[in-house]
Amino acid sequence: MRLLALADIHGVIKHIPLLANAAKDCDAVVMAGDVTDFGTDDQARSVLSALGAFGKPLLGVSGNCDPPHVDDMLKQQGGGLLHGPAEMNGFIFVGFSYAASQEAVFPNEPISILKTKDCGLKTAQRHLNEPILHNPGLKPMILVTHQPAWGTAVDLQASTRHKGSRSVRSFIEDHQPLLAVSGHIHEAYGTDQIGSTLLVNPGPFRNGRYATIDINRDKAVAKLHWL
Repeated sequence: MRLLALADIHGVIKHIPLLANAAKDCDAVVMAGDVTDFGTDDQARSVLSALGAFGKPLLGVSGNCDPPHVDDMLKQQGGGLLHGPAEMNGFIFVGFSYAASQEAVFPNEPISILKTKDCGLKTAQRHLNEPILHNPGLKPMILVTHQPAWGTAVDLQASTRHKGSRSVRSFIEDHQPLLAVSGHIHEAYGTDQIGSTLLVNPGPFRNGRYATIDINRDKAVAKLHWL
């Protein structure tokens, strides 16, 4: 299976048609949040419509810069919102929208998360662990979150400060998904590894960055691209 991985589109639609050839060879488009840049529902709808024109399944989560209705729009894509598990080609996709940080809260976080930082972490843990109950056969798992795992090469802000999620890291350490796709930290595009899990931050698509990822039941291999 081949995935086209995008993150941090931030409403820049003009690059999307340039992905037509890459999308043709992919089985699905995976999106790791920030469809808009604090934009409107109409802007989000335009981005998702442009991606939907490729005729590929769109699986993803929203980010901290998205209006709340982005999650509803992804649900309307036919199960595209990864707050619940989605199965495709023998793989289980799971995910969590927003950004659950120990250091800050973000505009798109639910009111319950805004109350306390700890509540945000607990909410992330609950959403991430719930799909495990629906995967009794332990099919290979693919994780999609907006915020990357803490303490990795893909969460370094300005190459000096880790800004990822400890909850995401804990989930990866505990369950070892085959692949974890994230965004949020624009300058930290690249790959890393936690145990057997490949971490991929494709970089901000608003600047033309994206990734293609080839997956079999035992291994994921990513290539980073720049339009």
